[in-house]
Amino acid sequence: MDYFGTLIRYDELALKGRNRILFERQLISNIRSKSFSDLKVERLWGRILLEGQQGIPSVRLDQVFGIASYSPVMKVKADLSQIQETALKLLRDYLHSKKEKGSTFRIDVRRVDKDFSPNSLEIQKRIAGDILAHFPELKVDLRRPSIEIGVEIRKEGAFLYLERNPGLRGLPVGSSAKVLSLLSGGIDSPVASWLMMQRGAPVDFIHFYAYPYVGIQSKEKVIDLAKHLGHYQNSSVLFVVSVTEIQEEIQKKCNDRFRTILLRRFMHRIAAEVAIRCKAKALVTGESLGQVASQTIENIEAIQSVTPALILRPLIGFNKQKTIDLAKDIGTYDISIRPFDDCCALFQPKAPATKAKIALILREEEKLPVSFLVGEALKTIETIRL
Repeated sequence: MDYFGTLIRYDELALKGRNRILFERQLISNIRSKSFSDLKVERLWGRILLEGQQGIPSVRLDQVFGIASYSPVMKVKADLSQIQETALKLLRDYLHSKKEKGSTFRIDVRRVDKDFSPNSLEIQKRIAGDILAHFPELKVDLRRPSIEIGVEIRKEGAFLYLERNPGLRGLPVGSSAKVLSLLSGGIDSPVASWLMMQRGAPVDFIHFYAYPYVGIQSKEKVIDLAKHLGHYQNSSVLFVVSVTEIQEEIQKKCNDRFRTILLRRFMHRIAAEVAIRCKAKALVTGESLGQVASQTIENIEAIQSVTPALILRPLIGFNKQKTIDLAKDIGTYDISIRPFDDCCALFQPKAPATKAKIALILREEEKLPVSFLVGEALKTIETIRL
């Protein structure tokens, strides 16, 4: 079937009022980054039209946030006889390719050009009458049809389609400020990162690495996670920081019940400094309230009090199964479950504190050269552009 191009729909962008054009431009830029350079993009009212030189444009629209749905379309003049003729052609080609004889169908007409006559209901009746005359074996089903023929009538012409492919919705990446995500090798933090992209925020990543206590496979797993998440935005940067010396000092000098909280406080100090360097406006974690010992309200408070940086927690109200299901949907789950521990899992105490008091944490940190350790860790940063 020789399509003219692809019609893209969006939902949230339509609510942006005077700023709407900025969001549309960002979405168009993101679409272009996934396409061939010869792609022609036209901004219609409430839609974006992609015109390809050879049928459907070769783009990865299923990885672009801000799209509600998209359809390969045929374009004809806004003339009822041409619309009827094209609808018949679409249906005939479809039935031939599927080798179907008995099916149900529905006509969905959206008349954006209100000056066009007749009205939507009359257009539906005319097209359906034509189809039934040519294909008497078909039946109309307005509730659950096996085939839906869509028609949009605009000043620019009439667009007809059979498919409506779902998009990722949300906002175009780049329409919000950049954030820095603390990316472990687990299931939660990649999902948290993806959710921030869905809200329009470009995401850089920081990973804390404790070689030789964890092997190179642990680092490679995180790089693969960052690369996969990078498919949903235009570019990604991963900062890998060694916390080996920090963990050794905590293990030697501090009460093991507070080991995880102390380490996470160091991570937040380091991440806040890296965020300033990469111009990120907030930190992102995969914390979910009560999921593990370090994620009680008391412990979260003790950890975040170490820095004034804004910390976003997209998963805070998620249960684990919801996070797992989303990880499977976005393609990070199989990478996350590779059997290579991160530094937090390796040094997990047997009986961690669940309601740590900040006064006790500060007393433990007095045993450590905090500023020196943070400075040394920052010297180890490896920057990986993906």
